[in-house]
Order: sequence, then C-alpha cells, then structure tokens
Amino acid sequence: MRLNLFLPPATFRHFLCYPESFGHYAHEPDHYEYRPNGLSTYNWHIVRGGKGYVRIGDRVLELRGGTGFLYGPGVPQFYYADRDDPWDIRWIHFNTQGMESVLQGRGEREPWIFSWAGVPRMDQLWSELLGSHIPPLQEEAVRISAILYEMLNHIVLHAETIEGMPNIAGKDKLVETADWIRAHCGEPLTLEQMAAHANCSPSHFCRQFHRLMGKSPIAYLTECRILRAKSMLVSTNLTLKDIAKRIGFSSSSYFIHIFRKMEGVTPEQFRYLRGAAAGNDDQYRSKH
Repeated sequence: MRLNLFLPPATFRHFLCYPESFGHYAHEPDHYEYRPNGLSTYNWHIVRGGKGYVRIGDRVLELRGGTGFLYGPGVPQFYYADRDDPWDIRWIHFNTQGMESVLQGRGEREPWIFSWAGVPRMDQLWSELLGSHIPPLQEEAVRISAILYEMLNHIVLHAETIEGMPNIAGKDKLVETADWIRAHCGEPLTLEQMAAHANCSPSHFCRQFHRLMGKSPIAYLTECRILRAKSMLVSTNLTLKDIAKRIGFSSSSYFIHIFRKMEGVTPEQFRYLRGAAAGNDDQYRSKH
C-alpha cells in the first residue's frame, strides 16, 4: 500500500511550517530511496511496524516500530524497507519559515535518528494529517499547518535521539528539575544545587540541560526570576529592592541591569507600560 498526497503551495505564504507532500507506505518490500543530493524540503518519517534501514556513511541502522528519522534540506538520503518484514512507515516532506530554531539543527548534517515511543500522541496527529483533504481555496491549509507544527514540537520536546542522548528516565528527571528550578527560583540557587537535584555532575547537567531546554541552567534560572518579577511589578506595589530580594537577586542594581538587558526597558518602565496602579502612574510622571 502506497499513499502519496501532494499539496499545492499555500495561498498564505508565511506559515511556520507547511507540507509539500505526505503519505503512508505499508507492506512494500521494494520501498527504496537513494537521493545523493537530498531534497529541497525536510524529509521526516516515523516507523509504526516492521523494519527497515537507514544508511549513514558506512553504518547501516535497523529501525523498527517506534523509531523514526529526519533529513534536512540537501542532506544525502539512503533508506529502504526490509524485504521480509517491510516497515509500516508514515512520511512527510515539509518546508519551514522559522522552525529552524525549534528543530535546533536536527537533521542538518546527517539524518536525525530518534525514538518516539514516549510520544503517544504522535501517531494520532499523523492520522489527523492523513485524514485531511484539500478542498477548493485550501480551507484546510491553516489546520494542516497547525497539525504539522504540533507534531514537530512534540517530537522535539519528547522524542529520544537513539544515539548519544539521555534515556527517557534521565530526560524526565531533567524536566522535573526544570520545574523545581522554576518553583524555587526565588532562592539563591547554585549550579551545584541544581545538578544535585538532577542527580548529575555539574558539567554533565549543563550539557544535558542545554540539549533539552536550549539554554544553560543559569540562563533558565534567570529567565524564571524575570518572569516572576514581571508578575510582581504589575500586581504589587513592592519596591524594586523588595522584588529583587524575593526573586533571588543579590542587589536591586543587578536586578535592574538584567531586567533591562532581557526586556529592553527598566523594571519601572515595564510597570508603567503594563498598567500599574494609578499611584505608580503619578509617581512615574513626577520623575519624567
């Protein structure tokens, strides 16, 4: 069974991601693809059953149900089904405008090989995509783009790289640690304390946390503190000194410096712009 669906370009050309084509192959022992120059689009597959193979240089990786692979534009492609037990595979070729930061380099130099066993919603979303149709004037275009966007975010957040990344249990601990950091960001946390909570050495924790969250633990802690400060600025009349103390900064001057660096305005300006109490408005006017 070979299902191939090709989409016309979307009338709205600014979707973050949009399929060029997608489909579903099953019971196809002759499924074989060799593209030495790759494609102009991303090429993404998930394996639902059976088995097949992806060749990367001199290596041949066997992929079974619950795994998948992603090629970026221009990356050489070489993959094929097992003749005796051909894979049941779903695929999509898609373009992006801004999703590169979400994908974080996955598939850019060689195929990203991953397990999606921990992403139970993935197969459901793929079925929704396959069930879509393209009526006149592309009324379905927004829905199709939204489904693909959700699929990509699920796979980036929850899929496990088969080679070289932490297992699901380790990843769950990192996510739990991120939640713990956010809950305790008002305390004077150190990198060593955060790493200890994740049961990692500081250096290992930094590497794995950055892979998962796209930022260092210290940058994440600072982001949590600034988010908490924003809420305090617009919902209380606390002084900047009191807010700085409550969110874990050693001084109000350092808090003001970091806030302005991240937000482009001072805390006082942010408080005024976001509709603080009338008393604060009068105070701001008297200073300016």
